[in-house]
Amino acid sequence: MKDELMGTAVNAAAIDVENPSSASAVKKAGGRLVKTACQLCGAIDERPVTAQNGWSIVRCARCSFVYVNPRPDNETLARLYLKYLPDKMADPLAWDTYMREVFSKAADVIIRHKPGGRLIDIGCGYGFFLAEMKRRGGWNLDGMDVSTTATDYAASQGFRITQGTLETVGYPDASFDAVTMFYVLEHVTDPAGVLAEVRRILKPGGMLLLRVPHTTPIVQFLKVFGIRNNLYDPPFHLSDFSAATIKRLLEQGGFTNIHTSIGGVTRPPELLKGLTTAAFGIIAEAAYRLSRGRIAMAGVAKNTVAFKP
Repeated sequence: MKDELMGTAVNAAAIDVENPSSASAVKKAGGRLVKTACQLCGAIDERPVTAQNGWSIVRCARCSFVYVNPRPDNETLARLYLKYLPDKMADPLAWDTYMREVFSKAADVIIRHKPGGRLIDIGCGYGFFLAEMKRRGGWNLDGMDVSTTATDYAASQGFRITQGTLETVGYPDASFDAVTMFYVLEHVTDPAGVLAEVRRILKPGGMLLLRVPHTTPIVQFLKVFGIRNNLYDPPFHLSDFSAATIKRLLEQGGFTNIHTSIGGVTRPPELLKGLTTAAFGIIAEAAYRLSRGRIAMAGVAKNTVAFKP
């Protein structure tokens, strides 16, 4: 779904910010903020959830989808993302530690469904998931990312890497047996459009594995204790997906056999984020295992698998 209200601009200086860094980043980039309709159902009816770094987090009154509104326009976001990885985690080995357990479990899931073929990791970062799949063998591997720092590093490890987005690269139809997206969908302005492009480049029967955060329950939990945080990470994270909203988005995009699981726990280096993620993750993994997959606890990032018919 495109931004129906993309033309409605807001002066960045008019936003009341708690932390001026995000506002200054937008202004230094010469950027603009835009109002948008709900990316899941198209409604223009929202309720406030919270504000972080001066960005308003809202919930759709019709479908309960949570997103940032207003937000930077596409041109502004593109400029902000040029140095996103260096700012967030400059040491590639730190990123490897952060994602190692998640990547290993994701590779297990893919191998269980697909013994081999051609795979692209969209938002590949430094290429550590590609390295995990290379160790498994039997895969022709591609990577894509918007960060120059990330793509340069991944390419230096011997992988076939493209800098850009699905829309700008334009792969042929039915190019891949599997597509992975770790912590990508929450960053894009048009998640439905990205999933449509993923479906186009997948072969019939092809598999999508994506991982998205679910931050809202944690933020609400911390709010009870008066703990301020920036867990939504706006303006880089534009959407917050529950298991229900990601399933609905995939179903609307024509995917089938959709299944969500915990898929491991990340290891953030920041103290508060690390402790919170570990605690919620351990509880979520235990609940998922003890319930034999029936309980996927809210508030933690999850892996979702879906297939192109």
